[in-house]
Parts: sequence; structure tokens; C-alpha cells
Amino acid sequence: MNYIQWNYEDDLLAGTTLRDPSLPENNNMALHACLRKMDVLNNRDTLSKALHIASSQWTFAMQTHSDHIHEVTAADAGRGYRVYEEGIADCDALYTKERNIAIGVFHADCVPVLLYDPFTGIIAAIHSGWQGTVQEITRKTVTLLMQKEHVDPAHLMAYIGPAIAYRSFEIQQDVIDRIRAMSFDTHDYLTMLPNGRAIADNKGLNMQMLLNLGVERDHITVNPNDTFLKNDAFFSYRREPACGRHLSFILRK
Repeated sequence: MNYIQWNYEDDLLAGTTLRDPSLPENNNMALHACLRKMDVLNNRDTLSKALHIASSQWTFAMQTHSDHIHEVTAADAGRGYRVYEEGIADCDALYTKERNIAIGVFHADCVPVLLYDPFTGIIAAIHSGWQGTVQEITRKTVTLLMQKEHVDPAHLMAYIGPAIAYRSFEIQQDVIDRIRAMSFDTHDYLTMLPNGRAIADNKGLNMQMLLNLGVERDHITVNPNDTFLKNDAFFSYRREPACGRHLSFILRK
């Protein structure tokens, strides 16, 4: 099982699964976007075996491009792993203080953000497509951790995984307007095109939200891969709407 590993600490398992043409459904990890659920479950089981963790240690959400955040407790362990409808409902950001619970988000072109605070031990996984970004789900998640869990943002380590890149993410006026209406200056993350459209830097917008709250720049790892470019290792909804999904995951052993 090949995946991009976020190397930070020995007791942290974190990274992003890759598309793999040699595996069922190209190693699709998402039950909500698949042809055969059994293939996805087999892919998940293969990943679990590679990570040396049990299926009962995973917790997934039913993602809806929302700004909703859920604290995962021991009682949530196993939710959404084998049955999509048993996942955390209507939610796009998960965090937990528990050890040995793996949380994650599914994505193709959308931006996955993983967070780890080595002082409190809190981990988080955020799914931020453009809809989540304009709702500022990353800012809201970090703010919640600061206010409710007393996390110091200067201690946070962040991983922004593979997603559609600036050069490939062309948007129309409705999305341009919503990005311009965000709570901070987004000018540097939009470039207008002669056709009246624009290209937008969704990874950059999420990174800026982290920086605005006090996360250190050298604590943020940004994966450079553009999922939209034709590549056997990445799914892209824009390139192929019937595609599978990556899983960006994090667990504290």
C-alpha cells in the first residue's frame, strides 16, 4: 500500500493514500463515491493492515462540504468504516484527544488539512473544497481548538495534502465573489483571466487561514502535487467526475 507519509513524530501515523491502477477501483477509499462497496472495504482493510491498526480504530464522517466540526471520542470508534451511513453525519472536520483512533477525510481535488498539537496531543482532519474554504472551515476548526481545548496555534503542526493547484483551478464569478467576501484579504490567491473567470489557490487560502491564527510557517507542510494534472497517482473530480477518492488520515499511537 503506497501512500504519502507526513513524517513528523514516531508516535504519529499520518498521510494521504494514492490512486493505484493495480488495486480495485484504483485504490478508491470512499464508500460514497464507488462502484462496488466491497472493493472500497478491501482497500481500507489493506491500508489498515499496512498501518498495523484495526478497522475498529477508524472514524469517518459523512462529508457535505459544510463547516461543521465534530470531536471524536472513544464511543465513535469504528463509525463510518464499513457502513457510510454510520459515519458522523453532516461533518467535514474531525478532531480527537484520543490515542489509537484514526480520523480522516476523503478528497479528490479538495484540500485536506491535517493538524497535530504535540503539547495537548490533539489531532484533526479537515476537508476543505472551495465550499468549505469560503466558509473558512480551517479557521473555524483551529479557533475551536484554541477556545475549547486551549491549543496554542504556535504549537500546531499542519499538513496540507495533494489537491488541485492554483494553475488548474479555474472558477466563475459566483465563486470569485465568495472568495472575495472571506474574512481576510484574499487578493494574492486570485488571478483574473481575460475571459472574466479567475484561477484560485485553494491550498494557499487554507494556509493563510492557519497563518492568520498564529500557526508558524515552518510548521506547515504543503504537498506540491496537482491532482488535476493527468497522473496515475491522483484522483481528480474535475478531470474525471466518476473518480474515486483519496483518504488523508491521522492517528496518534
